[in-house]
Amino acid sequence: MKSAAALILLAGCAVIHPAEIRLTKATTPSLEFGPQPASPAASIIVSRDAYLMGTRVHLAVHVDDRESGLLTLESALAALEQTEDELSNWRRSSEISMLNREPLHHRRALAARLCLALKDVWQWQRESGAAFDPAIGQLLEAWKVHGAGAIPSPATLAAALASSGIAQFDFDPRGCTISRRSDVILDTGAFGKGEALDRAAAVLGTAPWIIDLGGQVSVGGNTPRGDGWTIPVAEPHRRDVPALRVRLTHGSLATSAGSERDLLVGGKRVGHIIDPRTGYPASFDGSVTVWHERGLVADILSTALYVMGPEPGLRWAEERRLAACYLIPEGSTLRVAATAAFHRLLSEQG
Repeated sequence: MKSAAALILLAGCAVIHPAEIRLTKATTPSLEFGPQPASPAASIIVSRDAYLMGTRVHLAVHVDDRESGLLTLESALAALEQTEDELSNWRRSSEISMLNREPLHHRRALAARLCLALKDVWQWQRESGAAFDPAIGQLLEAWKVHGAGAIPSPATLAAALASSGIAQFDFDPRGCTISRRSDVILDTGAFGKGEALDRAAAVLGTAPWIIDLGGQVSVGGNTPRGDGWTIPVAEPHRRDVPALRVRLTHGSLATSAGSERDLLVGGKRVGHIIDPRTGYPASFDGSVTVWHERGLVADILSTALYVMGPEPGLRWAEERRLAACYLIPEGSTLRVAATAAFHRLLSEQG
């Protein structure tokens, strides 16, 4: 892993160095990500906002003139839109939706870029011991995660679990073909945004840029002052309150948290992040933030580590030298626990 220009500050306090820190929960102003003030001679910042992949996207780039900036951002938006056309679970015409409707045992040829993305998906599913497995559409339906929520009966849950998991697909990464062995549904919610950010990054060139796609942020280049882009990481239960601030010059920062989209059914919490191993919503109630050079991998890892939970997740990430940080609610405080790789990112900037 290359070093990242990353500096994480406690809200108004100090640089994180110890393995664990406790933050007192206190309301602080909501912040938008953005660069540090540039010198008068620096390039201008051009930005665009759009709604893609079911969420808000904000793009910004440092350029010499507004026209070139708009053209640059237009190319990035086109890459994001193309990814949505391919990966959207909501568009019947997308390649993923057509795959999910493919007759059983019928082999489907995959587009080259989707084939490459699925190779990573399959790899991290194995590596994570199935804590990450996006073939959970039947489980999401059983819990009505995209609706009002539901508590499935044991029989309903067992049937959904039996039709879940990427083992229900026959994927040939060399020939780039795939078929379904059961009525399994691949859901792109845990890797689609990361893949879209990587495709946008590939067309943005060397000009300093930043994209916030529904809370996952990718950056490239360096700002004119050389101090990167500042990104807030929210408290798990108050998405408008930053607990940490992260400064990046490259790579992607992805956060998984349960509270914002969780549902209450009969007084019971139904989390929107499902543990593919058990079929039940993940029990962790905090958040985990992951930095990686690739948006796809950061997206995948934040989901896997959320499902694992802090203690096993930190051990797993530490063994693989991954940069991950948990925010763990404990009464009136947040416990901050991070891997050595995450701390190295901080010290290399210090």
